Amino acid sequence: MARTQPSNDGNAAAALTRALAALRTLAAQGPVSCLRHADIALEAGLPWQTVRRLLGPRQEFAAWLDRPSDAAAPSDTRSRILAAAARCFARKGFANASVDEVAAEAGATKGAVYWHFAGKDDLFFALLDIRCAEMDQYLPTVVEAAKAAGKAAGDPKVALATMMSSIVRRLAADPDWPRLFIEFFGQTRDPAVRSRLGQRYLDFYADSAALIGAGIPSGVAPRGDPLDHAVFWIALIDGLMLAWLANPDDIDLEARMARIVDIVWDGIGAVRPAVELP
Repeated sequence: MARTQPSNDGNAAAALTRALAALRTLAAQGPVSCLRHADIALEAGLPWQTVRRLLGPRQEFAAWLDRPSDAAAPSDTRSRILAAAARCFARKGFANASVDEVAAEAGATKGAVYWHFAGKDDLFFALLDIRCAEMDQYLPTVVEAAKAAGKAAGDPKVALATMMSSIVRRLAADPDWPRLFIEFFGQTRDPAVRSRLGQRYLDFYADSAALIGAGIPSGVAPRGDPLDHAVFWIALIDGLMLAWLANPDDIDLEARMARIVDIVWDGIGAVRPAVELP
């Protein structure tokens, strides 16, 4: 899936290009060791704080001049940074990991990180884009397997249970990711993060509603608005993953999901309450 909002990567890249051009110009005029962030900022027409954030400490100026690969192979650098971010976030958590640590893990400069990403939030959303793209590729296989299971059993409920169990199994295969995703929800006090994450969920709902409305994979279109069903199932998966993360030894995700599908498909039966209700 594409990003839901324009990234600030372009602005950061333009600022870094200017800062590097200024650094090279000044380095040709005198020793690099004598350069200050303020000198580069004046030459580049940028705030010195921006130069400091992009190029790092003065000790790294020479490394920037000797390492054109950060600009020459941006796709490779971006991939290394994303892989490093995934490892850092998994190891330390989103809140505790820093951009400096991500840069060090990737074998890149801090400026190289800011060339591609506006900050930690942007790194997370790039990782989310990757996960969504992987799920987009995974779903057709899941749907076909679910259809086959339902046809073999002669029961459309089996198709739905097979698909939902496969999805939670896929999510559980990398427990660091759902843990990171839930942790990132703590950032939604930030209106920009809330807006981006909210839009991502709206995309989830719309895509799921399209599948549900078409009766995929069970072949049975549900009563009511497919969007309501989409919100319900996504909320159910989120809640089940949260329960599993809290008690991974006590929650069998696949078995639990299969039983939940039974409950949803058959409805809550009318049974006499154990106690009289007031």
